[in-house]
Amino acid sequence: MVALKEVRSANSALDETASKKTAVFIGATNLQGIGYATLQAFAKHTSAPRAIIIGRNASSFAPGLAQLRQFNPRGRFTFLDADVSLLKSIGAICEDIKSELGDQKLDLLYLSQGSLPFAGRKENSEGLDTTNAVRYYGRVRFTQNLISVMSSHARVISIMGGTQEGKMLEHDLELSRPGNYSLTQSNNQIASMMTLSFDHLAKENPDKSFIHVFPGLVSSGILARSATGILNVLFAWVVEPMLGLFVAKADGVGERMFYYGTSAVFAEGSWALDEAGVSKEVDVLKEYRAGGWAGKIWEHNLSVFERVVSK
Repeated sequence: MVALKEVRSANSALDETASKKTAVFIGATNLQGIGYATLQAFAKHTSAPRAIIIGRNASSFAPGLAQLRQFNPRGRFTFLDADVSLLKSIGAICEDIKSELGDQKLDLLYLSQGSLPFAGRKENSEGLDTTNAVRYYGRVRFTQNLISVMSSHARVISIMGGTQEGKMLEHDLELSRPGNYSLTQSNNQIASMMTLSFDHLAKENPDKSFIHVFPGLVSSGILARSATGILNVLFAWVVEPMLGLFVAKADGVGERMFYYGTSAVFAEGSWALDEAGVSKEVDVLKEYRAGGWAGKIWEHNLSVFERVVSK
């Protein structure tokens, strides 16, 4: 277990060279969320931070940008508009990111976009479930598209379900068949697929690090943002205020996420980390790894990308 006190101490002690980083943040525009808390930690602990932030509404994020610039006047923080729910849009915004980077290399890619699928399966215009398109396929697509401009020891940190891998429906990886989609199955499916995709990427890029993290229960407002109607009201006014008394705060979790991006412990390979920063291989993940499922999931990814992007 990595104690939060140890995390904060390590972050504050970064030397000048180690703290010069260029990062892209996807899903960091909610000022109460984990992604933005990670972005804050990046701004605070990096001597001359360069951050490209992807979101839908530049004007609504203006207060966040102002706050980041207060944290670190030496930093360079750029907001780019994009709809990250569609794979075709991701292709376009990745080209914009590359243009914005210029000759700079990307050191850190943080992926925290998405919500919980309380409403069940809902297809977007590309024929993918909207929630899984954002939480899984979009994250893999960003990584695939940007890996060519990453530095030699870059890290990709996906904040979602590491160590929470579950049994997949191997015959229906998209969960498109009637009766297969549920909140639990979606979470199991994409947690396993994310870690296995990172296994494949780590094998193909042995000098880089691919980290899939479970943040634990966090007071970030995700329950209310994921729900509608009476459930939204219940989460916003009853459940989340009560949970906020007991669960982790977003700022502490953000410090952890930044630590995973800089600590020498996680310099290379594929990592599945729990909320305490402990690397675990649950039984079902061990079985999938032994069965060669990292390669199978990657082939599935490529098939989905080819089907969607070629339309």
